[in-house]
Amino acid sequence: MLHETRTPEHWDSLYNASYRVAPPRAEERQTMRALTGAESGMRVLDVGCGTGELSAHMADWGMRGTGIDFSLAAITSARDTHPDREGLLDFCLYDVTSARPLVPAPEPADLVTCRLSFEFVDSPRFMVHLGRWLKPGGVLYIATHIAEKVSRGVAHRGISAARVAELGDTWKHMTVYRLPDNLLGIVLRG
Repeated sequence: MLHETRTPEHWDSLYNASYRVAPPRAEERQTMRALTGAESGMRVLDVGCGTGELSAHMADWGMRGTGIDFSLAAITSARDTHPDREGLLDFCLYDVTSARPLVPAPEPADLVTCRLSFEFVDSPRFMVHLGRWLKPGGVLYIATHIAEKVSRGVAHRGISAARVAELGDTWKHMTVYRLPDNLLGIVLRG
């Protein structure tokens, strides 16, 4: 399993140089919403939120959300681009692989999302955090590339097919589906 070893400063330099992840397309948003049961009033935690595109869409649906990322430049961009929507959206600087707890601890979430970020945060420590952050019966949504299908020489992009199978073995329910742009959607419950 590959883990992100680059520093927040590395990501800050990318975001400061106008690096952006493609925002989720309408098809991805609609499918995610349908399969996760995302609805107004739910609490969501967007892990590795980058510039906050998915967080903002979920706030527009009436969900109360917090986007977290370990890049200050990404969080600054997210705050500038997506101002708070009537108390529904905030962004927080935090490294989810850190032993240091997130302070203040996030309110338990109905939904935790990892869009193009799971491969960077997948670690035993993140799974412990996830257990604290997710309400009983909550949902984990992952959108990722499959590592074996990513061009050689592109480091840390996607998770392996074996890791997808492992996730299915550790959660009660798993739904896997194809998305545009060669992405895989994974919805995990229980």
